[in-house]
Amino acid sequence: MKNIFLFLYIIPFALHAQSPAPVVTAFPSLRIPASSRGLAMGDGGIASSEANQQLCYNTAKTAFTQNFHQASVSYMPWLTGISNDTRFMNVNYLANISNSSAMGVAVTYLSLGSLSVRDDNGATLSNYHANEYNLMGSYALQFADKVSLGLAFHLLGQNAYTDVPKNLYSICGDISYYQYTQLGDASKKLEWGIVVSNLGPKVNIAGASTALPANVGIGVGYKSMDANSNDQYSFSIDANRLIAEDWNAVRLSAGAEYGFAGQFFLRGGVSLENKYKGDRKFFGLGVGYKGLVADQSWALDFHYLIPFGVVAAVSPFQNSYGFTLSLHFGNFQ
Repeated sequence: MKNIFLFLYIIPFALHAQSPAPVVTAFPSLRIPASSRGLAMGDGGIASSEANQQLCYNTAKTAFTQNFHQASVSYMPWLTGISNDTRFMNVNYLANISNSSAMGVAVTYLSLGSLSVRDDNGATLSNYHANEYNLMGSYALQFADKVSLGLAFHLLGQNAYTDVPKNLYSICGDISYYQYTQLGDASKKLEWGIVVSNLGPKVNIAGASTALPANVGIGVGYKSMDANSNDQYSFSIDANRLIAEDWNAVRLSAGAEYGFAGQFFLRGGVSLENKYKGDRKFFGLGVGYKGLVADQSWALDFHYLIPFGVVAAVSPFQNSYGFTLSLHFGNFQ
């Protein structure tokens, strides 16, 4: 079982006739988005993310947050197609420092369930509960009316998958950029952003030096709102690539959202990846509700993933679902 990370990320590869060329990375929780809205929109959000969702897609955008205090909780059973006891959870907090800057903190926990380590003859050597955690702090600052930069720092911990349980620790950082422009009036906005994430040292796992999932992402988004009805329309497209991979490893995400009266939301999206680089293709579906009370609001979002293009009888994303609960207090502007 010491190769469970390899299994979790590249199991679709073994099912193709041609040899895949994956890059195996450490700390896989760094690549799981803590956002039901983002997953429903095909795992996109570098430019189109909102509120606390920005902490997992583009921290630079948090500089434009409009609430003194924001908190959210996300939960999802992870890779239910191949495991029934893996869980992913995230709790985060975002706050204004001034009218042009914000700070955030997030705690992520990935439980990989109970694992059995066996020898070459199949005899059980040990049983233990595997998990991974990530503590993140972020800071974002506006450099102009419509431009911002963000920095994030992660403290990482994990149970290593060797013949005996072993704790591993590491650090990494992100740098991000965000900008938007208004098209005609304030009701129409074009956004774009760039994120370089998970930059850090290699980790020694079972005697092998393994890199973190350092990634470069670019995103573009468009949003419009009807001033009379408060109906909203949002569209996004993201492109991501691991720094250590070739150009065949570019993963594309596209999504759309419709908000009725600014309270009820329908979302859909698609994520596409080369079949020899993971073949993680899925449609995302989701719904959301936002409740407003004076200068406070709360929101509840759900997502469900439908995998496609996988030769395997069961995709790791089969029946994948989750939710995000958000609370916002005090309007800053």
